[in-house]
Amino acid sequence: MQNINKLKNVLNFNSAENSVQLHIDLAQQNLTVNNSKIESITMYADEYCAGDLAVNWEAADDADYVESEMLLMRNNADTNSNTQTMQEFYWEDAFADTLQNILFENGFSKQAIADISTSEWGMQDAGRASYDAYEIAAEMLAMFNVKQVA
Repeated sequence: MQNINKLKNVLNFNSAENSVQLHIDLAQQNLTVNNSKIESITMYADEYCAGDLAVNWEAADDADYVESEMLLMRNNADTNSNTQTMQEFYWEDAFADTLQNILFENGFSKQAIADISTSEWGMQDAGRASYDAYEIAAEMLAMFNVKQVA
């Protein structure tokens, strides 16, 4: 069962946009993946858009990155630090248990947390690991009685 009081500590409701934003500040927690400092967990949800949870890290300089010829996702053969960090998130599940624990500690239900999975759409963004988290979004929206448009 979710603890609504804890959710209030990490959610911001914008009544004009009928939207909810999640922000869990982790900058002082000394968490890292591949020596990259984890800064926060964020998510935006409204009646039309929900489900993209982000773990944000301090990205390294990406100037030496060599793009994939297909440009559909990051070139995984590249050896720069950001690519290696992404591989740790997406294929090695390096932050999965920590992410689940943080979300649980911040009031999200075990059922919503169990629904989270990495999303390859995030593979383009250095400094951001993307997760599909539709049930997390649903709990955020339900707290403010925001109904999603089907």
